Parts: sequence; structure tokens; C-alpha cells
Amino acid sequence: MNSCSEADRAILWHTDRVTGDIQIVQSTDPRLPKLVQSGYVVVGESWGARLRLGDPLDLSALNAAVIAATHRGFLIQELEAGWAAQVTALEALNYSDYPATPATAAPHRDESDVLELWASGCRLFGAVGDGQLVALSVITVTAARAETEFTSVHPSYRRRGLAVAVKAASIRALAHDGARLFGTGGAQVNVGSIRMNERLGYVIEERWLSLARPV
Repeated sequence: MNSCSEADRAILWHTDRVTGDIQIVQSTDPRLPKLVQSGYVVVGESWGARLRLGDPLDLSALNAAVIAATHRGFLIQELEAGWAAQVTALEALNYSDYPATPATAAPHRDESDVLELWASGCRLFGAVGDGQLVALSVITVTAARAETEFTSVHPSYRRRGLAVAVKAASIRALAHDGARLFGTGGAQVNVGSIRMNERLGYVIEERWLSLARPV
């Protein structure tokens, strides 16, 4: 559930400084005070947000985000598996930019992993400029909601509204298919991701703390 749309590299936890005993709990969990009292310290924070669409649908904010990127010369479109090589290259380029905590870690994705996204039912939406994939958002439908898996933007194309545009395109497509509840999340340090999701109407509803015992 990470987004590196405007992320600075931020590694929040280091296995050489904590034991392997990692506890991940919600900020409202009644166990939290006891964990802190027993010596656990916070080594990472993450969040989960929800977007709830009503009926009748109002997609004006989503449409505006896509249109803004189009006016900047980018094609916002759903991607088929023929884009797998470019998706893989974009993920390899952005890997070190994903913030990481014990609860939010980005996997290394080779082309077979990327192809599995389509095979598992994910839908991919991208921003294309001059034939090059420069932004990507991946979404899937779970039993509970439509969940964004990750969003990433080429370093040279950040802060142009492309993360908002591709994520808006993914939400809009699934809304037309009947989805009304959407989920996303990420690391607390990724302020750019939080602001981007707020622009789309997401509201943070849960916060998670990763705790560990110092060595």
C-alpha cells in the first residue's frame, strides 16, 4: 500500500538496532500503553485511508485531475500486459524511493511479478508521455473494497499532478463498475502521498504503529 509519487527516501527501521520482535498495532489498540511501558519503542508509522463515493456519483474531482494531466500533454490510460516491461523498469527505478517501515515495505518486482498483477485481477492505469510510461497506479477489488496496491511516478516527472491523475483514473474506472468504497495507505513520512490522497477525497481512518525492543 505504498506510494512513492513524491517520496523522499526514508528508511525508518534498521534490524541492527532492534530485536526481531516487531509488534504492529493500531494507535487505538488498548495494548499500546502496555507495550510502551514494557520497553517497546515506535520505529515506524503508517496509515490507512478510505474514500466513500455516494449515489448519484460525483466524479468531477477525479475528472479534473485526469483532464489537468491531459492538458500537460500526457495520455492517461488503462494499461494492458504489453506494458509489463515498462512497468518493471519504472518500479526498478523507484524502488529506493519507497518509504519503508515494518508495516509498509515495497517488494522488488521483476517482470514475472509485474505480469502477476494482471493475472491476479489488478488493474493498472498509467500516464504516458512520448511513448514512455512515467506514472502508474495499481488497484484491485477485495471482498471489502477497491484497494490501491501502489502508485509511483518517474523521478523526472514528479510534482506535475501525475500521481493524482493516474489514481483518479483508477478510481473512476472502478466506480463506473459499481465500486463505492476505496482504500489506500502508506508510510506516515510520505507527506506527498497523504496530500495527494486528500485531494482525491480520501480520509485517514486508521493509524498503525510498528514497535520494537531496542538492542
